[in-house]
Amino acid sequence: MRRVFWKWLFALLILLVVGAFALFFLLFRPVAQARTNDLAEVFNHGSIGNEEAQGIPYWIWRVLPQLFPDHLPANADGYRAFGLYWRAGDEVSVGLSVKTLGVIERVAPNCAFCHQGSYRLRADEPARLVDAGPGTRVNPQAYIRFLIDVGADPRFTADRVMTEIGRIYDMPLWERALYRFVLIPATRSALQEQGRQFAWMKDRPDWGPGRIDPFNPVKFQNLHLADDHTIGNSDMMPLWSLADVAATNTRRFSLHWDGLQTDLYETVVSGAIGDGMTYKSYGGTEEGLRRITDFVRLQGPPPSPFSPLRPEGDPYHVDAAAVDAGRAIYVSQCAVCHDAKGARFRTPISIVELGTDRHRLDMWTPAARDRYAVYEPGYAWGFANFQKTDGYVATSLGGLWLRGPYLHNGSVPTLRALLLPPAERPARFYRGYDLVDAENGGFMSAPDTPGQRYGTLYDTSLPGNGNGGHLWGTDLPAEAKEQLLSYLKTL
Repeated sequence: MRRVFWKWLFALLILLVVGAFALFFLLFRPVAQARTNDLAEVFNHGSIGNEEAQGIPYWIWRVLPQLFPDHLPANADGYRAFGLYWRAGDEVSVGLSVKTLGVIERVAPNCAFCHQGSYRLRADEPARLVDAGPGTRVNPQAYIRFLIDVGADPRFTADRVMTEIGRIYDMPLWERALYRFVLIPATRSALQEQGRQFAWMKDRPDWGPGRIDPFNPVKFQNLHLADDHTIGNSDMMPLWSLADVAATNTRRFSLHWDGLQTDLYETVVSGAIGDGMTYKSYGGTEEGLRRITDFVRLQGPPPSPFSPLRPEGDPYHVDAAAVDAGRAIYVSQCAVCHDAKGARFRTPISIVELGTDRHRLDMWTPAARDRYAVYEPGYAWGFANFQKTDGYVATSLGGLWLRGPYLHNGSVPTLRALLLPPAERPARFYRGYDLVDAENGGFMSAPDTPGQRYGTLYDTSLPGNGNGGHLWGTDLPAEAKEQLLSYLKTL
């Protein structure tokens, strides 16, 4: 009898081992993406190792907008409803990677989800993609909420999903079974869990297009800190020319709006962790992250369309004499903070001196700094450059014409408005439009423009949305302001 028992136990163990191996082979074995020497492609579509935690099986992801159009933002056009740029011929939009785990392709966000720009110089022309640019139109919170709402919808059933997939793809029998009995139930459960993880968003002002609360999700989910009710809403920065932040023998430069990091590669790695990368996937992702780091070191903004060389009467013509005079004002009043050789470049400027909205600054706490410094102590992350500061970082003004709205929280719609005293800056405007404002610098934003059809109303009275502070240039004479504006448009 005992011999029979041990035979059955041995057989059961063999089945368990075979089953675990089969499960790993079918669903979790990472398959390397095709290698490319195009670093822009690596940035726009490369994996950051988060497919196991954040990846949605491709065919489920593909049909969700068709199945649940009522959960998309108004004026929806599939995933373009979230401001994502989708190039003709691409399998997914910019900012999403497709990587195979086991035998299943999964879709997950990467760095370019937030760091992609687009613009139009005229209303009747198509948008142009700006690699690593500020995500002026991208609305990550709307994307998160769409997935959460889908996961909570009782209509998310295997029958409906498989019927919609069948309209566009003739799945083999084994794959249909895998989707129906494993992947669809698992995806629904994962999206419901995401809803629980992001429940804290309900008690805070919306991010809106072009903005994100970048570190509260990390604080609550990765670092396991208690909800402290802070608001981190801030603009998604461009990742341009970051070779300028390489440490020297005498200086270290700060990254993020509040300078919470001083090492570029640690910034890339911690960003990937925030998006779902684990130490298990890091080994297979490290080369890709280093290539992404190389790309943002070298990638610069596109040249400004504003130029004295354009014919008079062209909306993007600027007067040469005004540009020269504005350059002199910039050198005397702005360069010390915003020029790469300036003494205060990429250093945190005290919030007392700046006077801008402090919510983003208060969101990153000493406790978060300390917890991230020893994140997962059983693994060799080696983080050594997190810090807590008392202000916001003075960044480069390269590509300033594409960085609107302005200030860290995007609370000032145009460059012209930024040169006004805070009391005279617009209290409400629309953001999320990609048509360049040739007169004022930035993007079209006034409520009487087509921007209101596509954008989101920005209200500076809400917590985290204040438009005060940054008084430099506000006391210039009117003519000097016009000269400075002419120069700033050309950067």
